[in-house]
Amino acid sequence: MFKRLLKIDDWRKPIAWFFGIAGAALLIWLLMIPPVIGVADNGDFNRVMGASGIAPLNGKETYEDHYFAFSHARFGYGDFHSGGYVSTHVILVAAIGLIARIFNGLVFDIRWLGAAYIGLFLAAVILLVRYVPVPKGARRWGGFAVAVVLGTALLFVFADVGYSAYYQSFFGEPFAMLAMLLATAAAFALASRDRPSGGLLTLFIVASLALASSKIQNAPLGFAFALLGWRMFGISGNRRWHRQVLIGIAVLVAGATIMLVAAPDKLRHINLYQSIFYGVLKDSPHVAEDMRELRIPEKYRVNAGTNFFQHDTAIPQNDPTLRKEVLETLSHKDIAMYYLRHPSRFIQKLERASDNAVFVRPYYLGNYDKTAGKPRGQISYAYSGWSEWKAKHIPRYFGWFAGFIGLYMAAIAVWRFRTVSLRQKFMAETLAAVAIIGVFAACIPLIGDGEADLSKHLFMFNVCFDMMVVSAVTALAFFLVKLTAPRRVQA
Repeated sequence: MFKRLLKIDDWRKPIAWFFGIAGAALLIWLLMIPPVIGVADNGDFNRVMGASGIAPLNGKETYEDHYFAFSHARFGYGDFHSGGYVSTHVILVAAIGLIARIFNGLVFDIRWLGAAYIGLFLAAVILLVRYVPVPKGARRWGGFAVAVVLGTALLFVFADVGYSAYYQSFFGEPFAMLAMLLATAAAFALASRDRPSGGLLTLFIVASLALASSKIQNAPLGFAFALLGWRMFGISGNRRWHRQVLIGIAVLVAGATIMLVAAPDKLRHINLYQSIFYGVLKDSPHVAEDMRELRIPEKYRVNAGTNFFQHDTAIPQNDPTLRKEVLETLSHKDIAMYYLRHPSRFIQKLERASDNAVFVRPYYLGNYDKTAGKPRGQISYAYSGWSEWKAKHIPRYFGWFAGFIGLYMAAIAVWRFRTVSLRQKFMAETLAAVAIIGVFAACIPLIGDGEADLSKHLFMFNVCFDMMVVSAVTALAFFLVKLTAPRRVQA
């Protein structure tokens, strides 16, 4: 047995499967063995559940028990109705719901959805570890070391309960996170293989499209992935490969465009209200001037600083005149142009976002089903080392995040321009895309939804930031192995 292990030329594959199995055991223990862990509903579940044919199991449950305080492990089934919600996330939930009906036609156990997400997460982990770059001349033991570092970092960070508790909920956040991980994993796998795979390209396109279509705010990310797809031409000179890449790029651009165009007017108006009154006008030192610049009638000044869902506004948010004079007159383009003309105001908003950018999960939503007997709003701290350390120790101001991302991009630029390998250039560009998408994920909510529920809306920024951290740790292991590789070869 020991001799057989010594003959393994590339340890990345067995290490990848080891971390896949370890991740499965960890997440099953963490989420599925009672008491079942999930995330409580904040009011967003209905639009996903209705479109997926899933309904509350107890229709008589009180508001206090249904929202915020307790997660729910069991649901019922209902009719399918869209409700105007546009997201490919619904397709996955509906498919899992249909499969679950085969085994129990009365009760939907949220662990079915959790199992699907766990499977997708493990696929990303296995792909990333299997195709992690290793220095030349150190493929055997160097590959072992780098693969172990990456696998450990992935499970420590992304299996954290702050992320994984989302798996057993109807929020779209885990769908977007896993799409991001899978798209990145597919890109690295494509760059690492001797021959590019049509299957891996399909995975990259599907995962990228899933992220871009997970919610309207993520639609612009489809164009970023399309640019990364364009860089895939350099992986191979094969004409068939070039045609496949072109088709993939077209799919991504079309999908992102459709998401932007298909946004329901009601949702667009809600987001625009938030962008104006809970964004630009909130905490503005010169509200009257801002309103004149945006051509908003002075009478709406009384709503400055209010969000769409509060009940004590002087002028109701659904007032037909407000909709006609403000929400149908302005667009998010006007908001973006305002911030371009007033960068100091946007930096002010980025400071506010930075104060919320270290929280992986919303602490106001409980993690336990009421039947677990836990206090109202109780959250789980099991396997929360990364999310809790991050919340307590990472600086919460814009300058720190800007500096980190700047150094990260500088390191990638050095790698990108020093290497002569087109495949390594593409890997560097993939990591740069992660950072750029993280910047988009921080800016888009501020322009598209103001300061509403920032800790939750910055979820994708957290994902990208944590991917940067994991890749930086792995890169450190890579270069340490590279420094010692010549001595191993000579030995």
